Amino acid sequence: MHIPDGFLDFTVCAVTYAGTILFWALSLRKVKASLTDRQIPLMATLTAMFFAAQMMNYPIIGGTTAHLLGGPAVALTLGPYAGMISMTIILVIQALFFGDGGVTTLGANVWNMGVVGVFVPYAVCLASVKLWKSSRALLAGAFAGAFLGDLLAAIFAGLELGLSTIFPYAAPVAVAAMGIHHSVIGVGEGIVTAGVLKVLLKSRPDLLQYSSLTQNLIQQGGSR
Repeated sequence: MHIPDGFLDFTVCAVTYAGTILFWALSLRKVKASLTDRQIPLMATLTAMFFAAQMMNYPIIGGTTAHLLGGPAVALTLGPYAGMISMTIILVIQALFFGDGGVTTLGANVWNMGVVGVFVPYAVCLASVKLWKSSRALLAGAFAGAFLGDLLAAIFAGLELGLSTIFPYAAPVAVAAMGIHHSVIGVGEGIVTAGVLKVLLKSRPDLLQYSSLTQNLIQQGGSR
C-alpha cells in the first residue's frame, strides 16, 4: 500500500497532505493528554513490530504493495491519536531510509494507513463495545474494525492512484486490485489485532485502563 513518488498527480498529493496535516495537528495535541508513561514503551514496541511487518510486502498493479498495516492494533490499545503518530513514524522511516513509499506521496500514505487505517477500526470497535458492553464485543469489534480499516485504506489508495493521470491504470482497476488483495490481508489484520488486545486484557490490563475503549470492561474484569 506504499505509494512511491511519481505515481500521484500534484493535486492528489496536495489534497491528501492537507487532510493529513489536520490529523497530525490534532493527534500531536491529543496524544500528550491521552498517553501515559506506562504506555510509551508499549507504543515503541508495537511501532517496531509493525515496522517490521510492513517490510514484508509484495507488489501489486505495478506501483504499490500489499501488507499488514498495524494501525488498528496500536489504535485499539493506545488510542487513535497514538496510532496515527506511530504509523507516521513508520512511514517516514520507510520512505527516507528504505525507499518504501515516497516523500511527495507521504501525505497520501499517512492518510490511508494512519488516518483511515487507524480511526476507522477505532470507531467500529468503540461502537461494538458501546452496543454490547463485553470483552467479546471488544474482540469482535477489533477484528471487524481492523478488517474494514484495511479494506477502506486500500480503496483510498486505489482511488488516489486511479484518479492520477500519470498512473497507467484507471480507478476501477486500481480499486479492484487493492480491494481484493487487502480483503484477504484484512482477515489476518483482524486476527492479529484481536490477539494483541486479548493478550493485553489478560496480562497487562493496566496498560489499557486509560483508554475510553476498554475502561469499563477492565473495571468489570473484562469477563462478560
